[in-house]
Amino acid sequence: MLKITFMMFGLAMMAFSGEFMFFFIYFMLLILSWLFMYNSNMVSGSYFCSDVLSWFMILLTFWIVMLMFLSSHGYKISNYFFQKFSFTLMVMMLLLYLTFSSSDLLSFYIFFEGSLIPIYLLIVGWGYQPERLQAGIYLLLYTIFASLPLLISIFFTGKLLGGYSFSLLSSDFLIPNWISFWFFFSIFAFLVKLPAFYVHLWLPKAHVEAPVAGSMMLAGVLLKLGCYGMMRFMMFFEGKVEFMSSILVSLGLIGGLFVSFICLRQVDLKALIAYSSVSHMGLALGGLGSWGLWGYSSCLYTCVAHGLCSSGLFFLSGVIYERSGSRSMMINKGLLEMMPSMSFWWFMYCIGNMAAPVVLNLVGELGLLGSILSFSFFSMILLMLFSFMGACYSLYLFSCTQHGSYYSGIRSLSDGMVREYLVLFLHFFPLFFLILEVDFMTY
Repeated sequence: MLKITFMMFGLAMMAFSGEFMFFFIYFMLLILSWLFMYNSNMVSGSYFCSDVLSWFMILLTFWIVMLMFLSSHGYKISNYFFQKFSFTLMVMMLLLYLTFSSSDLLSFYIFFEGSLIPIYLLIVGWGYQPERLQAGIYLLLYTIFASLPLLISIFFTGKLLGGYSFSLLSSDFLIPNWISFWFFFSIFAFLVKLPAFYVHLWLPKAHVEAPVAGSMMLAGVLLKLGCYGMMRFMMFFEGKVEFMSSILVSLGLIGGLFVSFICLRQVDLKALIAYSSVSHMGLALGGLGSWGLWGYSSCLYTCVAHGLCSSGLFFLSGVIYERSGSRSMMINKGLLEMMPSMSFWWFMYCIGNMAAPVVLNLVGELGLLGSILSFSFFSMILLMLFSFMGACYSLYLFSCTQHGSYYSGIRSLSDGMVREYLVLFLHFFPLFFLILEVDFMTY
């Protein structure tokens, strides 16, 4: 684990060198090193640990950051503070790596909160709208307000168990009478990060104001911190708060359904994709709330699949914005005629967003549906509506952008470049092949 940390420190220093090709080759070596470090058993150290859950989350982080570099090549061409941008991404990647590999509750909390700083810098520094300052404050206020209860809960847990190690979380402990209140304190920060309905308003704002790379990081990795934190804390509260399950499942399903209806009213490309992320994470929250192994493992599939698919959709919206200068679905119509090759990728990512076959999203959502149904069969109606609305907003996104009469002011749109097709292919490649290796993810 330490050699990966030192490699990332080296990458952070190389960010200022300006040698993009050497930097990228070194980055690929880092990803390959992590791939070969796979171990299905928990490997614990004093401060760092690695199991299947953290290994996949860290691999997803490395992969998304690599694609962010490829998608932000325009900053290098225009010399738009590219070295500072690269350094910010490296710091974010290092903090996320330390968050996912921490085996200690306190260090997990510190790195969990520290990952806010680089994404705030990305939104405020490289965003392209005046409202980005308000979006950054939204992001900070929501997450910091929710994190204080988590810190109090961590201190109480450490006092009760005599230590902060994750390995102590599975041990038996004296059950206080107010365990449900304690449980809520522990997971509230993760619900905001997820984000669950009612505490989701910071996300669409941050997505709309962030640059393309910032949106890819927010959708691809930062939302998964909420799932990861809940999956870690579930081991501690396992079987002791069954009566809270119905609240979590209800919040996930009903909130996700409401957000699906909100999606159908959006006219901004990035806002629609951001709200669809909230909807998918609502289903993941419902699966986790059902307290089953099926829901637990399917939540991991959904996190990986949604991270890749949603990041790809945000990149596609960035491609359109670079050409037309607008994110409005009223202006960006009829793209099938002007960008036919890119329309193929729009189609693939839209069917991925609605969890159609061929992609990993299908396995994740089927597992989550099965887990929630095993918890309560009466949720069948909500789940049917959920799946139907998922198809509705995905088809709405595809048909509104690809069909219709195009706006005459953007008739000269060029089709995709090789770099853009490479980024889209590298998003879709793991989505397609991981569906064949689901058993590899559940050891």
